[in-house]
Amino acid sequence: MSATTDDQPVAHSGVYDWSWFPRGMANLFSLPAIILLSAFVGFGGLAREADLPLTQLIFMVPTIWALPSHLVALGGIVSGASLLVIVPAVALAAIRMMPMVMALVPEIRAPGSKRWHMLLVCNMVAITAWVHTLQKAPEIPRPGRLPYFAGFAATMMFSTTMVAAVVHQLAANFPPLIMAGLYFLTPLYFAASIWNTSRVVAEKLALVLGFALGPAFMLIVPQANILIAGLIGGFGAFGVHLLLQGRKAV
Repeated sequence: MSATTDDQPVAHSGVYDWSWFPRGMANLFSLPAIILLSAFVGFGGLAREADLPLTQLIFMVPTIWALPSHLVALGGIVSGASLLVIVPAVALAAIRMMPMVMALVPEIRAPGSKRWHMLLVCNMVAITAWVHTLQKAPEIPRPGRLPYFAGFAATMMFSTTMVAAVVHQLAANFPPLIMAGLYFLTPLYFAASIWNTSRVVAEKLALVLGFALGPAFMLIVPQANILIAGLIGGFGAFGVHLLLQGRKAV
């Protein structure tokens, strides 16, 4: 008999309840998964336009495994940058995953989890799987959370690779406007998901400030508008959070 809380016993052997792995896989047809797959339709088309070979695309999608980092890598390839430039750029783009990992690990760690278990699944972290798992985690017994996340993330890695590969071969038949629209679905979903999962006012404020400041800084420093808007919005929202916490303490 499966449990729905951390306190109830779960009928399974070992550290994890792997019956949750296929339940994670079953979310391939959920809204977050469909939106992400749609975004990789756009990426497959971009890879075709950049003359990226199919074999390199198939290797690139699961190993880099984050759409913004894929675009950084693809941009470097198109510009003719060397591997010594592209690899650090992709690594720097992936640093944003660190706070996501720090938030996810306490939610999916089970009694008896080993460090290498966490290191293995943390390489599968991307925002779609991250948001989805954080939303579902309270409904899943703790031994089933890591298998659930692994099942969902692994399925998404395989499926997005196949979608990008198929589109890479068929991209010439897609209208450019449809490709652009499908790609834009992903940032819209990310924004809606972050807003929905925000737990404190400061998180929502950071999102609002980022959206407001991004276009403004686009007129001033177009090369770094997202970075500057994110820093100012994030620090500003954190300052408001500290102020509110101070008032509560008083």
